[in-house]
Order: sequence, then C-alpha cells, then structure tokens
Amino acid sequence: MMMFLEKIEEFTGQNSDWMTFRINYLRLGWGPYRPMMEGSFIPTPSWITLKHAVVNIRCFGDHNSFQYSVLARMNLINTVACCTTKGRSSQYMPFMKMLNMNGIPIPAHPSYIDLFEKQNPQISVNVQYYLENKRDIIIICTSKFGSLCKFHVNLLMLTDQDKFHYVNIQSLSRLHGHRGASRKHSKRHFCQYCLHGFSRDYYLMKHLHIY
Repeated sequence: MMMFLEKIEEFTGQNSDWMTFRINYLRLGWGPYRPMMEGSFIPTPSWITLKHAVVNIRCFGDHNSFQYSVLARMNLINTVACCTTKGRSSQYMPFMKMLNMNGIPIPAHPSYIDLFEKQNPQISVNVQYYLENKRDIIIICTSKFGSLCKFHVNLLMLTDQDKFHYVNIQSLSRLHGHRGASRKHSKRHFCQYCLHGFSRDYYLMKHLHIY
C-alpha cells in the first residue's frame, strides 16, 4: 500500500495539475507465481499423432526441444534415415552449434524468439499452442520475417502443468485439415499467420500479400 501511495505522490508532483482526493475502491488479488518450465519430453496428443503432421523429438534428459525442432525443419539428417530416426535427439546433437543461442536461456521461452531470429538471420519461427482443455490449436507467436528467410519453422508448443515442450510441424494442411473442410478428403492450404484455410494454393498466396 505504501508503494501505491508513493506512486500517486510521484505522479501528482510532476506538474501534472492532478490531485487525488480519495480512493473509492481498491481491489487486490494475489496468487502463487509458477514460471513455465520445459520438461524433458511431453507426448503428442493421440489425435494429433494420427494426422502424421508433426515430429516430436524425444529429448529425454535435456531441455533442448526448441533447438531440435528448429534443426528438424532444416533437413540436416539423411532423408532415407529420416523415416525412422527423425524423432531421436541424437540425430540433431552434431548440428547444435549451427544455432546461435547466446543470451537465450535454456529452455527457450517464446519471448526470446525475436532475439533468436536476430542472431540466426536465416531462420524465422512461428509458434502455435495446443489448448488441451479445448482440443484446439492457436497461434501465440508469429515471425516478422516469415518466408523471407531461408528456413521458416512452425512449432507447436505442448504443455503439462508447469512444463512446456516444442514439436516441429511438418504439415499445416494435415495438422489443421479438420478446420472447415468442405469435403471429407479435400486438402486445405492454411495461412501460417492466422490459420485460415483456402481451397487452393493460389488463394493462399494472394492472401499472404497482406502480411
């Protein structure tokens, strides 16, 4: 309360011509602060697994799912071996030095993606978030660079209480194909910024000009 009163005095004392006569209502709320932390691994929800749209790299014992998922998009491992080993973190460890993570805490929180892009100008990153209680996916972070970079990465963030874990999105069409498809087997082309689906790639490209 003393800090609140000091702030009022500081504001009114700066030649603002404002005066405080009384406070009619003040409501305080508090609760425990539990910062979000990345776990070693969070399984992909079964309904997403069935779409064959993501790669969830099994990073047991470390907190590097962000780096692994970014490297997975860069297609660094042998394409033949990819079918069976792309979910193994050991495949990406030799390439970890390719990413400049200076000043970025591990685990990497989405708030540091701007810094990551600045330090890795060939890579842009979007992050989508899985709402477990609604069984839905929303966008929480979009890159300012998008397709201008050599590698554009779409990540899906999974959470389990205070932990979070990144998954590499391989196909937006398969991941979001349940959204507004006019025919059961029709393919939709989805915008990586708003998740709006289009029946043809031409319409998607036309839509992307607004970004």
